[in-house]
Amino acid sequence: MKEMREKIAWLFDNLGFAFAPIGIMLADKIPEDALYFKRKGNGCIASLIFLASKGKTIAINKDSTGYPCSAFYLGYTDWIFDGVEYFLSHSSIPFGRECERFIKNPELAKEFVQSYVPYEFTDKTYVFKPIVAFADDEKPEAVIFFANPDQLSALVFLIHYSQPLNYNKVITGFASACMAMATIPLQYARKNENKAFWGLHDIAVRSSIPEDLMTLSMPFPMFKELCNSAPESFLGTANWQKLLARIKDSPPSKG
Repeated sequence: MKEMREKIAWLFDNLGFAFAPIGIMLADKIPEDALYFKRKGNGCIASLIFLASKGKTIAINKDSTGYPCSAFYLGYTDWIFDGVEYFLSHSSIPFGRECERFIKNPELAKEFVQSYVPYEFTDKTYVFKPIVAFADDEKPEAVIFFANPDQLSALVFLIHYSQPLNYNKVITGFASACMAMATIPLQYARKNENKAFWGLHDIAVRSSIPEDLMTLSMPFPMFKELCNSAPESFLGTANWQKLLARIKDSPPSKG
């Protein structure tokens, strides 16, 4: 990380970020200075992860996973809960709250969830913290950006800077917030796939995040490539400087 700090700072400043890029790593225990849920089922981890973009260290382990979906998508359990396929779609089963109706029917919902059943379980702790807070001997597996539309556009163009004909480098689709931030980019990282996932489309979560922000998450090697390419890219042109001025003149996101 030592050799990256100056490049990260340059990228941060020239994209006008108000929220720091977040690195993800797995650790053996919860860091002493970390914030974490004190028990399971105690909230959505997306809002907690967002705090890392403001300088906090966030930890999630098998005993502090928030809602059951997070425990499943982070690889701590083999299912979310009985009847989740009805909750994601339509159901007359009393769940105590409204079904989400995100998927047309329970059969499609069950197929979707089954596709993410962990191949292996973990007992590690997920650690989320600003990328600049990583020690020289620490290496994140993936990186999360919280970006507004102008910044997101810049990141997409930077990703395609050396491969403008590759339309498979930025992926989006149906995914929960925790999937978009952690599960999917970590899958890309572990398969050595040079892809980014555009997320935070989760209707159930967006009201807890500033309305102008989305996420773009990617393996750490892809992030390094962005940092290396950025200084010679369009970020030094008048086109981008107009947008950067607009970003800096805009009221800060209510985060």
